[in-house]
Amino acid sequence: VSDGPITAACSMPDSQFAVTNMNTLVVDVWKLVWNQQCSKASLVKVKSYKVKTSMVRLVYCSLLVGVTFQGKLCDVANVIKDEWGNTNTSWNQSVSILSVVRNDNKSVWLTGEKNDEVHIGFFFGMGSNAPIDSSFSSITMNSGDNEQENKKRSLITAITVDQEFVVCGDEEGNIWFNQHPDISSWSEKKPAHLDRISELRLTDRNIISASYDRTLKLWDRNTKKQVGMFVCGGPVLFLEVNPRKPSELVCADGQGKLYSLCWKD
Repeated sequence: VSDGPITAACSMPDSQFAVTNMNTLVVDVWKLVWNQQCSKASLVKVKSYKVKTSMVRLVYCSLLVGVTFQGKLCDVANVIKDEWGNTNTSWNQSVSILSVVRNDNKSVWLTGEKNDEVHIGFFFGMGSNAPIDSSFSSITMNSGDNEQENKKRSLITAITVDQEFVVCGDEEGNIWFNQHPDISSWSEKKPAHLDRISELRLTDRNIISASYDRTLKLWDRNTKKQVGMFVCGGPVLFLEVNPRKPSELVCADGQGKLYSLCWKD
């Protein structure tokens, strides 16, 4: 589907998915088409959209939204027209976006880091004719790092969110989370891995963490105790949970290997 390194991809309705690569300023939409016997499938390109800058994330929430490296949100289908309302620059060149978390069919959470602060954003899409410049809102949370000012603070490398529950990870392998009932307060940092936290995910029962130390770990969401672990061949770089069955996931490591994992609660 691409003649260069893929930088972003996302699923879309009707067996479609969007892909963009590093070499061309284009976002392509492909469709998976099966024969009548459902024994063979082929990919058919449906549309191509020109964009002004490379997209590092793509997400579909009633319209196809791209996120640039600088943190700008773009309506992929209309961004080249340069019309008012087709982009949102609230986090542009200020917040490093760390994750995009699906909320429902029309909205997503975005998380980011800036100057050791946690930024939580919420974007909702109301179709291709609605301007996206006013469809995004965000808050800033102190990261909970209470170390002395003269001591080097570890960089936040992963954040995820589920409603009001936020989990963070850093370059030293620690994880921590906000607490109830005061959701602006934070737990102490918990040594979870031996190296940088690369990905965090939340399910109804578990916190899932992945790291450059080659491990993927499961933590009970209520007790915060470790309940499972898997060791990959290299640093874990990518992780995604099956939205239809949260006890299944795929992850990829630095050796180019893809792992399909499942477990019993």
